[in-house]
Amino acid sequence: MPSLAPWLSVSDPVFPVHAFAGLQALSREQGWQFQLPSEAGNAAERISYQQAREVLTMLQVRHGRGLALWSGSRKALPQLSYLAEGLLAQATLGEALQFAMQFQRVAGAMTGLTAAVSGQHLLISAQPLFADPELEDFLALDHLTTALMTARQLGGAAIAPLRLELRCAHLSEQSALAQVFGCRIVFGADDNRIVLPSSVAMQAVQAAPGIAGTQARARCEMAIRQLDGVQKPTLLQRISAEHWDVMTAAQVANQVHMSERAFHRALAREGVRFANQTELIRMQKARTALAEGRGSEDIAGLLGYADERSFRRAFQRVHSISPAEYRRRQAAELPVTKLTC
Repeated sequence: MPSLAPWLSVSDPVFPVHAFAGLQALSREQGWQFQLPSEAGNAAERISYQQAREVLTMLQVRHGRGLALWSGSRKALPQLSYLAEGLLAQATLGEALQFAMQFQRVAGAMTGLTAAVSGQHLLISAQPLFADPELEDFLALDHLTTALMTARQLGGAAIAPLRLELRCAHLSEQSALAQVFGCRIVFGADDNRIVLPSSVAMQAVQAAPGIAGTQARARCEMAIRQLDGVQKPTLLQRISAEHWDVMTAAQVANQVHMSERAFHRALAREGVRFANQTELIRMQKARTALAEGRGSEDIAGLLGYADERSFRRAFQRVHSISPAEYRRRQAAELPVTKLTC
């Protein structure tokens, strides 16, 4: 059977244990303990996502999803390993964000962060690396909180988001969220993301003296090479980046030189159902296109639907509103749901 080497698996030990620094700091403060599966007192060891989720699931059940907020707020520059040096060597926050996106796995990122400018807004979004509905929102909040804390250490404590958008329906820590982020919190959103003024990207980094940009980049590149396989995309990332969402499972299997049956077995090992994931990705692309003002007929062709009617039915089934209504709400800058605080 062909190797699954083309993508990063949940069983690949590529996440350094320093990614848990925020939780470890919090546990010391609160007087409770947890043990990483392969830690054994060696800070250089790495664990797989599968091993990490055993700990994270247990902690989320025991302490609630809001634990992600407190963990992320304690995991900024000092806990980002070589990535911190590279960030401090950049001239602006925009350049630091680009550097962070390139080398985020040096810091042990278990959710992929992306940064993009849309009009007057700078969007920092959390995209899952693996299919894991139970932990996806927990990891997103942890990583977005870390991103904001890091940005404030780099550019000054006055950095204030316009809003924080979360996919979950609610969190009991609403007041704490508003206090940490200093902005409006939108629940039930389409994506997990921070919305900032685009001007933040031009803000100067308060660099530490003596840090050379080329040396910091070299150290991060070396760290990436040491994390075997960490540069490979995950299965979810390949589905999106290589436009598998407009292909059939048989076509994709042929592309990766596997039988369709072997391909579905590989998906199952990663907790993925092909039809579900491709629909999620297509709907995400549809929402983006609608927010940009594109018409349903154009989007239907872009996403591979048979016709505009098929696209409208699929969108209505997933979102309970029509594409036209979604576009109107986005134009009015109203969230799809009205759960805000």
